[in-house]
Amino acid sequence: MPDNPSIVLSIAGFDPCGGAGILADIQTLQQCKVQGMAVQTALTAQNEDEVTKVHWHSWEDIRIQLDTLFAKYSFDVAKIGIIENLENLCSIIAHLRAHNPTISIIWDPILRSSSGFDFLRGLNPNELAEVLKQVSLITPNLPEYELLKSALGDQAFSTNILLKGGHAEGDDTSDKLIDQEGNETIIAGQRVKGKTKHGTGCVLSSAIAAGLAKGMKLKTACTFAKRYVEGYLKSGVNQLGAHYNIEI
Repeated sequence: MPDNPSIVLSIAGFDPCGGAGILADIQTLQQCKVQGMAVQTALTAQNEDEVTKVHWHSWEDIRIQLDTLFAKYSFDVAKIGIIENLENLCSIIAHLRAHNPTISIIWDPILRSSSGFDFLRGLNPNELAEVLKQVSLITPNLPEYELLKSALGDQAFSTNILLKGGHAEGDDTSDKLIDQEGNETIIAGQRVKGKTKHGTGCVLSSAIAAGLAKGMKLKTACTFAKRYVEGYLKSGVNQLGAHYNIEI
């Protein structure tokens, strides 16, 4: 690792089993040879099968965590996971851009856990549109994309989108990278049969962040992350992957 490594900031929830949230983000970043730091948005009670409770941190608590890191460190890339509401998300993004106007921000719009627990609610169209103008990339799966599209109404997605293909039927799980002009690039992928894992969305967005921090272009970073997730799906013996088994 270089003397002055790139640092990626994860702003997400704490998952005690380590499969998702900031623990998964940090494991991903470390395996990708990138320094990771984290700010906690929520403390969850969960394992790889279910979420039973979420304690949300206030914007003030999140701001204090951010400012303490900003006092010593600079960030060019940040990844955002679960957030209580769009108001807090807008505040976080504004604070990040005040710290670094050119920061690359990836938002993984986690609206519902795989076990059916609802996270972000109340998608105000104007607040959502403002968020999308300020982030560099969103990484929704198909159900999340449809919910965001419905919430926006007639307003356009004013950001880059990586539409994940894991919810598609059949063996083709290719992702679709859509830029702000509507141009589409397919990032090929095939279903890893018989393999499902907790936290793949967190792992994907963190691997993209790692790629950007290492100087990759967006398409290259998304392709790199797709391959990383495929390795994650093949690792471990249950719903929790083993990052240390993944070769990059």
